[in-house]
Amino acid sequence: MSQNSLAYFYISSIKLTNRWWSSSREERRSAINEIESVESQFRNNLISLKRYISLRNDSDIIYWVTSSDTSKLLEFKYTLLSKIRDLGYESLSLFSLYRSSPYTRGNFDINKVLSLEPLRYFVAYPMKKDVEWYLLPFEEREKIMKEHIETARTHPKNKGIRSYTTYSFGVGDYEFVVVYEIPEIENWVEVVEALREVKARKWITKEEPILVGELRGLDLFLI
Repeated sequence: MSQNSLAYFYISSIKLTNRWWSSSREERRSAINEIESVESQFRNNLISLKRYISLRNDSDIIYWVTSSDTSKLLEFKYTLLSKIRDLGYESLSLFSLYRSSPYTRGNFDINKVLSLEPLRYFVAYPMKKDVEWYLLPFEEREKIMKEHIETARTHPKNKGIRSYTTYSFGVGDYEFVVVYEIPEIENWVEVVEALREVKARKWITKEEPILVGELRGLDLFLI
């Protein structure tokens, strides 16, 4: 990662209320226009702003927003919620910082990667590891993580998947937020199943809730 790259990740899960579903189509259309207006207002001031329709029952809209400044994330969040009002609320949020991994030697500009066109599916979840993991010598942890990384990298169904491991030490009830952009769900499921067999799984203590979204327009809520 370029030393000049800094990206804060904010993932917001929005649940629409009964008030939304009982509103007329015209009222919902007006609300969607306001939501899209907020997105347009902030898009150029953020590294990226991506929105998905949730595949979970406790969520309807998922925002994945990245910025080099936490204040911009807050401004987007509360401007959006002020427009939604009693039509929806934030049911879950995840906050983290992207930095280079101690187990890889990657050297790329995260801002450029985040600015790529979004893929069809989005997956994100918080993660935490057992305290015993951090008491292992670094060389041992590095070996274990290299097996994990290589298993994912060489899997035949991993083509096109973008992954981001971000850090939340001291700023969340978890230690990491893991984010993926995915072309095809069926390929993703096979890759994850293979990763369940690597040694690194032994120290994972938290890996839920898993947010899953599809790149769809808000007009879906007018049906």
